[in-house]
Amino acid sequence: MKLKFVKAILMVAFIVLTASLSYLGFNHKEASIDFAALDKEKSASANIQNEEAFENILKNIGNSTSVVKPDILQSNDTARLALSIRLLDTMKLYTYAGVLTERLANIQKTSTRFHSAARYYLLATEEHKNELMLFKKARKNLETAISLSPMNLDAKVDLAVSIYNINNFQRPDDKMDLMKPAKLLLEVVRTDSSHIDAQYYLAKLAVESNQLEKAIERFKKLVYLQPQNQEYCLELSKIYGTLGNQKESKAWALKAQALN
Repeated sequence: MKLKFVKAILMVAFIVLTASLSYLGFNHKEASIDFAALDKEKSASANIQNEEAFENILKNIGNSTSVVKPDILQSNDTARLALSIRLLDTMKLYTYAGVLTERLANIQKTSTRFHSAARYYLLATEEHKNELMLFKKARKNLETAISLSPMNLDAKVDLAVSIYNINNFQRPDDKMDLMKPAKLLLEVVRTDSSHIDAQYYLAKLAVESNQLEKAIERFKKLVYLQPQNQEYCLELSKIYGTLGNQKESKAWALKAQALN
């Protein structure tokens, strides 16, 4: 008797569920789930959690060492801030150094200080912890540095690197963000064609996008600028190998070997 009653309840539940699904459109061939929207929502949620976790780290960063007292985080004493930054630099506590340099930059309002803060955040990414948030902090400071000094070419290169890494961690909503690293680097080489870092990253981007002839041109420029750098010769050897030009590939490999 009880079994029949349970079966009856299950049957009713099944009918209600089927009717509901039919009403919502899940039984129709044209109905679909927007997985892209769900993925975007999931990514946004994860990003909020990352930001909250990183903000908690920053709030408690004063406790990361006893050498620099936590009250420095509220200090406006520029001399004391500068000394604390130097101490943190020697201890390789780059995130903390970045936080204090950013504070000093907001007091002094100079491009150099904002760029320096960004550099500390970029150095901190080498620990491979909170990388996305550190790249975002670097980006914010670099954008300020460039707004104060539009001809700060090194800052533009660092900004290109930061945005490139942010894009790798988190697909941007604005597709133009995907083009920003290359755009920034091209601005730099148009101003200074001998800028080593800009030429190098453009060469690597060319390899990544399979524009191998452009990559060859860039790496040859780098060889001209730094003839003793073995890496450029090895890169050229690899590219020529990919293109099937074994003669050039071997020639560049031998050049690299001679520099070893």
